Amino acid sequence: MTAQQYYWNGIHVPYINQWTAEAVRQPQLIRIRGRGGEGIGYEDEDPVTDRWHEALWVRSGLARGRGRPDFARISSLRQKRAMRYSLCQVCEEPVLDSGADERTLHLLGGATSIGEGETTAAPPLHARCALESIEACRHLRRGWAAALVEYSPLWGVAGVVHDPVTLAPLPSPGRRPFELTHVPIGDERIRWTLASFTVVSLHRVTPVSLEELRAMAAEEERRDAADREPMSAA
Repeated sequence: MTAQQYYWNGIHVPYINQWTAEAVRQPQLIRIRGRGGEGIGYEDEDPVTDRWHEALWVRSGLARGRGRPDFARISSLRQKRAMRYSLCQVCEEPVLDSGADERTLHLLGGATSIGEGETTAAPPLHARCALESIEACRHLRRGWAAALVEYSPLWGVAGVVHDPVTLAPLPSPGRRPFELTHVPIGDERIRWTLASFTVVSLHRVTPVSLEELRAMAAEEERRDAADREPMSAA
């Protein structure tokens, strides 16, 4: 691992976790009209940083390592970066290795399996980081599912959809209270969505058991040790 790692009271803080110093005040939403039609926006909206694929995005600070880690919250900016560049959500290192399996590993909490075409806002991760997460995260202790995925294209966003008339936030249909709604790109609701995360869909899915996860983690460690050997010899 070459990316800087952060710890809090001996706990490894995942790359995508938000820190308290990164919380920012969210502007009031207004109704706007753009090239794609009406939707929600900010009075001081920046089209480069505040809008992507027609959705308005929450604002997030950049102060990783400052304050305290908020293990219940995810940094919108780092989540998007991890998804875009296939970075591990725990250690920030790339999950694709030219000398290894080109599939990406995904871990979903509260699930018994990962279905073909399932959508998720959870970035990929390494097998050893998945094992670390399973051991450290209380949510994952209640159940999880892992799978290797051959293809994970951009699908949409996860956020809060707002009523086009009142601008009031709408509940997430079919999901638990306070859970974000998954809205596909091209859906007319996306201009009324305050997005927090990028969502991908998972295809050509191969389930991974705990035993297989441990074997994958051991192989990752073996490759890392082999990569370090020439440097040690020098």
